[in-house]
Amino acid sequence: MRVKHCLLIKNMKKFKVKTRERLYDRLIRGLSRIIKRKPKFINLNEGMELDGRDLPKQCMLIGNHNGAGGPYSFRTFMKRKRFMIWGAHPMCENYKSRRHYLYHTFYRQKLGWSKPRAKIMSWFFGSFSHIIYAHAGIIPTYTDGRLSRTFKYSFECLEKDVSVFVFPEDSSEGYKEQIEKFWPGFLHFAILYYKRKGEDLPIYTCYYHKKPKTIVIGKPLYVQELLKENSKEEVLEIFRTYMNSLREYAVEDNKK
Repeated sequence: MRVKHCLLIKNMKKFKVKTRERLYDRLIRGLSRIIKRKPKFINLNEGMELDGRDLPKQCMLIGNHNGAGGPYSFRTFMKRKRFMIWGAHPMCENYKSRRHYLYHTFYRQKLGWSKPRAKIMSWFFGSFSHIIYAHAGIIPTYTDGRLSRTFKYSFECLEKDVSVFVFPEDSSEGYKEQIEKFWPGFLHFAILYYKRKGEDLPIYTCYYHKKPKTIVIGKPLYVQELLKENSKEEVLEIFRTYMNSLREYAVEDNKK
């Protein structure tokens, strides 16, 4: 077990805050915008650019997955370039780890794909997914005590005015338009941030709707303010309910 843990550490690259875009980042972003149609933006924050480019430098954003569409669209089309994303740690490791995660967890468990289709795509995408993740700027996340490492990296980002983007939905039974459960990692981080910095970190909730192709940016919520009258479980539910409510803005706008 100890040897396995040492190998895991060896396979992981040293974390580095992504403070600016390089040439290959701009090329990938440009190619993506040619291939995919830009979504419509609805921003509920008055006086702010629709695509969120002028969001506060030190903030956290949370969004929905909607398959791979959410992370891809937020990263590609939101013009706030200085943010990094919480992502599953196997996707930040070697080819074997990436392929295993893609096949068993992402394609089979979450998307419900057939074995042949999942195997082919895990081999194919796993071979170059590290390039995509490097472009996106990933903070590896864990389901055990190593989550403290995720928090450490997130603090490093915010200290350099790079905001953090989290996808807190429980997708163990697949990705759903109406989010049924949130994992509390982002909430625990916001609480820890307040304890260390004495500041109530603003958290902006975003929702990506595939049909109609729309991104909705909600108003900021503040954990310490909410905790004055609610338990942690109730605060988590407030965030989940708010994210689901943003979906209705996209649906209603499409009816106009």
